[in-house]
Amino acid sequence: MKIDDAAASLEALGNPTRLKIYRTLVRAGEEGLSVGRLQAKIDIAASHRERIGCSSIAQALGVSSWGTPYQLWEQYTGRAQWPDIGSELRVALGEPMEDVLRPFVAAKLGRELRRDRREYLHDSLPLIGHVDYRASAMNDEKRPVVDMKTSLGWGARHRFGADGSDEVDDDVLLQMQGYLLLTGAQTAYVAALVPGPELKVFTIAADLEIHNMIAEGLENFWWHVTNDVAPDITTMADANRRWAQHTAGMTVDADAAALAILEDLRDAKARAKAAEKEQEALELALKLRIGEAEALIGPDGKPLCTWKTQASTRVDSTRLKTEAPELYNTYAKTTTSRVLRLKGEKA
Repeated sequence: MKIDDAAASLEALGNPTRLKIYRTLVRAGEEGLSVGRLQAKIDIAASHRERIGCSSIAQALGVSSWGTPYQLWEQYTGRAQWPDIGSELRVALGEPMEDVLRPFVAAKLGRELRRDRREYLHDSLPLIGHVDYRASAMNDEKRPVVDMKTSLGWGARHRFGADGSDEVDDDVLLQMQGYLLLTGAQTAYVAALVPGPELKVFTIAADLEIHNMIAEGLENFWWHVTNDVAPDITTMADANRRWAQHTAGMTVDADAAALAILEDLRDAKARAKAAEKEQEALELALKLRIGEAEALIGPDGKPLCTWKTQASTRVDSTRLKTEAPELYNTYAKTTTSRVLRLKGEKA
């Protein structure tokens, strides 16, 4: 390549998007990437803004451990930004780790694995999927789906059960059922690398009842997206996001149901306060027995609890504000939040 041509090529790469594309294609190697797969790795592809990815099925149906339907609705309706996962280490390691695990998974399954570069779209549901691998078929079956989970996070111990079982959490189960719904395959294998490290493989069989539940749930969620109607608020965090600011002077008349809820809340707060006092009294009783020691030892010689000194460093904001007000004002930040306070309750 001539110097001038090389310089022009390097100049053409001189923006973040093109550099991301180049880096992603280099990592993909000779097998390359489909356009849909490339878009999915660099950013949320346009198709993912018009359809629901299989990894988001559980969230759309309200059974995910990682988010709520309302939070997903905010993203699809432009009220919240899509998460930028491209720079996360676990994502960067994803496909290279999949290639490392590939021969081990193939040996464990006794099947050949091939990369699947297709973008699967459902013909009637707003569903899209990108599968990691397809396994070789046996006995005229449709090639099974193989999905790799390679993050090695400690949470994996809670997401996956016994090796060789179908014990995966709802997020993974619904993701696999989504793949099976899209591909028509009858079996999906989940190869999970868990801390140890240990490779576990789980078998998920296609389930028509779950497919029907997915279809109904996705249609319901997508109705909320296309009609710009928020899904039901089910968490305190979502309520705070949905109504972050109050409208001055606006009030709501209490009906019988609201009055009953208010009374139940007062009772719950009173019980919580009593429980807090009881907890403090019990902690004090233990501390009186521990004294200056660092631990309370059980009959088996093992610690039952510890009471150790620990240090923490904090900025003395009062002193900073007094002695360096300009510096304080430079870094001071005002935040707002709504506080639910019952009348007669101390502030």
